[in-house]
Amino acid sequence: MKRIYTYTLRIFGQGTKVAIEAAVMAADAGCIRTNEDVISTGGTSSGIDTALVLQPANASSFLDVKIREVICKPADF
Repeated sequence: MKRIYTYTLRIFGQGTKVAIEAAVMAADAGCIRTNEDVISTGGTSSGIDTALVLQPANASSFLDVKIREVICKPADF
């Protein structure tokens, strides 16, 4: 099932996938709350290219992640 999520998120770019995964990992670690919006960034080995405003969720409820706003993402990926 994780592969389906990974490939689906990559449709929007590698940075989008990384930003969402980072927020989920931070929520699982207890570093951020799941009931508040955060800004999460992601990218590739070349650097950060994506920023999202989202409400994170824990990995066990991954589909509860809410992307509120796309601040920036690359046009070509």
